Amino acid sequence: MTRIALEPYYLHQDQVQSLLGDQRTESARARADRRSNPAAALPYVLASELAEALPTLGIRELANCVLEQDIRSGQVIGTELEFTFQRDRIHDAPGFKPVSFTAVLNAGEPVRVAGTFNSARTASSSAAGSLIGSRRAYLIGTITDVTRERIELRPVFIGVRSFVDDDQAAECLTAGPRVYPSDIGQFRGIDFASPLTEAELEAVLRVPEDTVKRAFAGLIGESYVPKDWGGERSDLYTSRVFARGRQVSAAWLFKGPGYPRAMDVKALGKNGDQIDRLFTEPAELLVLQHCHQIKPSLVAMMDSYAHDARSPRSYMIIDGSDTGRILRSLGLLPTFPARPPLQEQEALISVAEATSEPRRARE
Repeated sequence: MTRIALEPYYLHQDQVQSLLGDQRTESARARADRRSNPAAALPYVLASELAEALPTLGIRELANCVLEQDIRSGQVIGTELEFTFQRDRIHDAPGFKPVSFTAVLNAGEPVRVAGTFNSARTASSSAAGSLIGSRRAYLIGTITDVTRERIELRPVFIGVRSFVDDDQAAECLTAGPRVYPSDIGQFRGIDFASPLTEAELEAVLRVPEDTVKRAFAGLIGESYVPKDWGGERSDLYTSRVFARGRQVSAAWLFKGPGYPRAMDVKALGKNGDQIDRLFTEPAELLVLQHCHQIKPSLVAMMDSYAHDARSPRSYMIIDGSDTGRILRSLGLLPTFPARPPLQEQEALISVAEATSEPRRARE
């Protein structure tokens, strides 16, 4: 069984207890009271109780809310970003030691995420050192202000979020939410470290999307390949993928030569709604394939959806390079004469222009 674990750096006890409700709060306090130092143990016990409650609290990922344009003041959200923390000593007061934080969320357009918290509420004296400078952290907080360019948050929790597999005997997808093509059993034998030539990368752009879809389905062993239609949530659904040694269900979204350039969130429908639809599929693994580069902002969005506490899943990115390696292993990359290097092309153009001058003069 996979569960969420939270390690607190900062935890506002009153607000966390309000989220948990009376019954869970009483349970946490009773557990802390059994420790040798109840006051020191309480933030960690509350974090543990919060982690257990997350799937039922309805706390959504901030990136998802921004992408779906469903965001408002008073909303409690979760987000994992690269934050910059800075101690604001000028505004110190008795019992109040402010720390400001900023981060950039890219959900199609960059949005600045910012706020302030009281570092006097850190979980321990050692945790304060984790809230200085740049650090990737998971934050649960309340939205206090929203504009198109900026989102203000009041934190409830700041710390580390991880996914833990309690069944050590099981081979599950808990080594991390991102699965790589080399983790797939059906792709065993494909050398994902081998480079592709420029000609091969161009060849990937010439393979029709339907051909790629059927090639992947054949490699996986999926016999049922649906035809494309406008209302689809995914292009291929299968329960025959073996990921990290375990058979899992997977929903695939294929993007072919119709978009022959680097892909970002905007390429996946209005407000990136194709990602949202993909993650509504009842699949353990969600796969995005493209014939070209996939930009980091889009990878981050897939990661955000995969981390949704209400339904954590795994995801896989297959860009044009990995697609080319897979197609090459199947003998499906078309061949065509390689273009001459740029310098040779320029020389050929110069020769052609020079030989055309006398002809134009005679005319």
